[in-house]
Amino acid sequence: MKEKVALLSVSNLKGLEDFAKGLLNLGFKLYATDSTLRKLVEAGVKANAVSEITGFRSILGGRVKTLHPLIYAGILASRSNASHIEEVKKLNATLFDMVVVNPYPLPDESMSLEDFVERIDIGGITLLRAAVKNFTDVIVVCDPDDYGKILAEFYSKGDVSNETRRILAVKAMKMVAEYEQEIARLLSKVLLGKDLLYLNYEHVEQLKYGENWHQTASLYAERGFEMLSLARARRPFNRQMSFNNFLDAEAAVWAVADLMEYGFSSVVVKHRSICAAATGPTLLESLKVAWNSDPVSAYGSVLGFSYNVNEDVAKFISKRFVEVVVAPSFSSEALKILERNKNLRLIEIGDLKKISKKDYRFISGGVLIQDRDIGYIKASEFKPVTKMVFPVDKLELARFACLAVKHVMSNAIVIAREYADGFYHTIGIGGGQPNRVDAIVKLAIPRALEYCKRNGLKPEEVLKECVLASEAFFPFPDSIEAIADAGLRYVVQPGGSKRDDEVIETADKRGVAMLFTGRRCFKH
Repeated sequence: MKEKVALLSVSNLKGLEDFAKGLLNLGFKLYATDSTLRKLVEAGVKANAVSEITGFRSILGGRVKTLHPLIYAGILASRSNASHIEEVKKLNATLFDMVVVNPYPLPDESMSLEDFVERIDIGGITLLRAAVKNFTDVIVVCDPDDYGKILAEFYSKGDVSNETRRILAVKAMKMVAEYEQEIARLLSKVLLGKDLLYLNYEHVEQLKYGENWHQTASLYAERGFEMLSLARARRPFNRQMSFNNFLDAEAAVWAVADLMEYGFSSVVVKHRSICAAATGPTLLESLKVAWNSDPVSAYGSVLGFSYNVNEDVAKFISKRFVEVVVAPSFSSEALKILERNKNLRLIEIGDLKKISKKDYRFISGGVLIQDRDIGYIKASEFKPVTKMVFPVDKLELARFACLAVKHVMSNAIVIAREYADGFYHTIGIGGGQPNRVDAIVKLAIPRALEYCKRNGLKPEEVLKECVLASEAFFPFPDSIEAIADAGLRYVVQPGGSKRDDEVIETADKRGVAMLFTGRRCFKH
């Protein structure tokens, strides 16, 4: 039986000793480059220097070790090509059956230029690329996590399967591509002071359809992304999500990530915008209050939670039509209850604190990148601007309203109420309107009035204790007139309009207390 040959040149020493010993037990002959060879010899593993094949020691301080025709002939020769094999014999080259390589650690832009360029890998990347080109004959290994699987297949089958060869080849080429992209990005920054952006996504699943039935759609996930990822999140029942489900789930995630500072929080989402939000002494209570804030819109919604879903919450959900539930996790009892609903999809998002600091929006032929709008300034930083005093005990309600209005499509208005000591919810939301007056007069206020009617409350008593929040400034005093006409007395808004003085003057005339935050929260 022909002796198999492996070439090893690694910077990541994880599992190297055991893997090399396993290859020896399988009858492999090992060749290694300088530092890898030293590690193997120190571990008592029999290996040979690459220079035994090339007849050359490494030169230029280690820059050139494997860049030699006898090495690449042994990797690139096709075993099914008679002329290749004949040429290899004439050269007395060694045919390699396996190439085990991972490149140098990436350089750091804080390094000196000399150290930076010295860290750029040449030989390792070239070895990987060559082995991938001939993957049907040469097993290419770049990830120590694959060592165990490779040895197991050899022990059980005498070789690795064709499927494994393909998987390993693709993984190696991805490593090459990602490494070279990152080198290019860092080099551009170091040498030219110019940023490059490379996007690296892999296909996760085909969706049933897109935003509408006639559109095809797929889900891709960013490779190597270590922050909170909706695309990679566990879906307990593994039920197919729609394109719109993902968009609404994303909106729910960012809303509860903002509201979790209040403890148990729930949001109801429709069409990428919250239609209700609430905090509570328990998660179930916050859900009940949020649902009751706008039960019509809650039908067929996506629910988001700041804490783990338990049995009580699951029982409440199971009696209602909900499309998707997003939460950090679900108890085993909750899963048993929710699994009975065959149309319900669950997403276990994990740690809500691991949120990405960047927000990407794709446009035709380009991508917009901005800092993600996370959190909100402290209520103590709000600026009183009217003669009527804004009560101190309503400042946190005002801040809750500001956090909620962030997650409503612009133009956006939220009317928020403190329903119990220290617990808040929305009772009227208006968003997605071309003008702010419509969001107030035609949506937020009528919904607040409907909430009062549905719950047997007197609107005049409820609204005078609520806080109305706007995500952007009021351009004209007419909004304040409409707010005062409805019996609302407390307003919080960013300010910054050319007519702020007129708006403040109108608020003073109508007995409305107003705060400026200086922080606009458009959502498009």
